[in-house]
Amino acid sequence: MPLILSGILIWFVITYQKKKNEYEISKRDQKLREQELIIQRQQALTAERTRIASEMHDDLGGGLTTIKFLSQKALRKIEDPAQKTQIQKIVTNAQTLVGNMSEIIWAMNAGFDTVDNLVAYCRRYAREYLDDHDLQLTFKAEGNMESHSISGEERRNIFLVVKEALHNTVKHAEASKVTITFNVKEDQLDLTIADNGKGLENIESQFGNGLDNMTKRIELINGNLEYTGKNGLIIGIKVPLN
Repeated sequence: MPLILSGILIWFVITYQKKKNEYEISKRDQKLREQELIIQRQQALTAERTRIASEMHDDLGGGLTTIKFLSQKALRKIEDPAQKTQIQKIVTNAQTLVGNMSEIIWAMNAGFDTVDNLVAYCRRYAREYLDDHDLQLTFKAEGNMESHSISGEERRNIFLVVKEALHNTVKHAEASKVTITFNVKEDQLDLTIADNGKGLENIESQFGNGLDNMTKRIELINGNLEYTGKNGLIIGIKVPLN
């Protein structure tokens, strides 16, 4: 009887351990299948984003550029001031739409989902925009940019904050210099935009709405925005990097 009971106990333990191992293997396989499905969906989404960006560039972007060039051509041939004014509006609106379309295509293209691409895009825009308004730019990029990825939504919101900040500086700050600093610290992106203007004087009527919009954009991507305006306006942004 003791031998029989011992044999039954041993059989029970072996069977239980076998079932447990089979369950753990099945659970692990299921998790791997779920992860593989997630990866496949991400790859499909990435491919779709790239396809849409390419089609927008080829179709919509090309069409808007054609409208702009044709309008400019017509503008050179027309003498009537009233007609010139109307066609100039078409040229201006088409040029604005081309710029906006370019930004949207850049944000949608998954091939640009890196911090170093974001930094390069912001550097180019800031230099061109501030040169047009005779403001001096100092641009700094610190840390390991290449090793961090960033989503299209995050890139677009950060870029629009940079764009809004520079617009406010040109329009309200009466500044002559702007300093933009990108710094990657492990799993966080720090961005500082500073000018030597008059700071937050009359912030309610001048900077208020712009700063509110920038704050909301950064909060949408789980970041934080702070600012101070004692010696010029300094905007500090922190965004987590996954």
